[in-house]
Amino acid sequence: MEGFCEQVVKVKMGAKQIIFTVILVLAFLIPVVFLMMLYYASTALTPGGDYFYSLFALVLAMLGAFVIWVVAPRINKVEYDYSVYGSDFIVAKVTAKSTRKRKVKFEIKHVEKLAKISEDDYPDGKYVKKYNFAGGAPVDQIYFAEFRLPQRGLCLMLFAPNEKILSGMRPYLNREISLKLFSKKK
Repeated sequence: MEGFCEQVVKVKMGAKQIIFTVILVLAFLIPVVFLMMLYYASTALTPGGDYFYSLFALVLAMLGAFVIWVVAPRINKVEYDYSVYGSDFIVAKVTAKSTRKRKVKFEIKHVEKLAKISEDDYPDGKYVKKYNFAGGAPVDQIYFAEFRLPQRGLCLMLFAPNEKILSGMRPYLNREISLKLFSKKK
């Protein structure tokens, strides 16, 4: 292997994740409040009261806190790891800094088009698979790559690489792509 470089891009929390977290909290908060109200209503009506509702509400609250403690961070802490390893480009999704899943791997020589996204050069075509690994980066930092996977066909990838990743890809890119991409930067 000739070289290795990598970049980690944090995914910004979007509306979808915020709504899911709020729903998750409310899904456990509403039953606990309801059971507490039921407990107070039953103790007011009967002398001595019924501790079943109170115990059940406590267990439900503890279970809800545990689920929120474990599940919500895994949803909201997502990163993409771009790696150039020799002539291979690898993107992995890292969830909560513990789970790593490879999303795509291809040889850089299979890239047919690589450029910054702009209105005049926006990728349009029929792709077998579209990958969005930009992670909520600003539009002026997003690149697109069209590449062919031997087992799938033409694919599109949106990503936000830094200079190190681009320079790691440069030796393996097609000459026209390399000239077009790197001559604009100067």
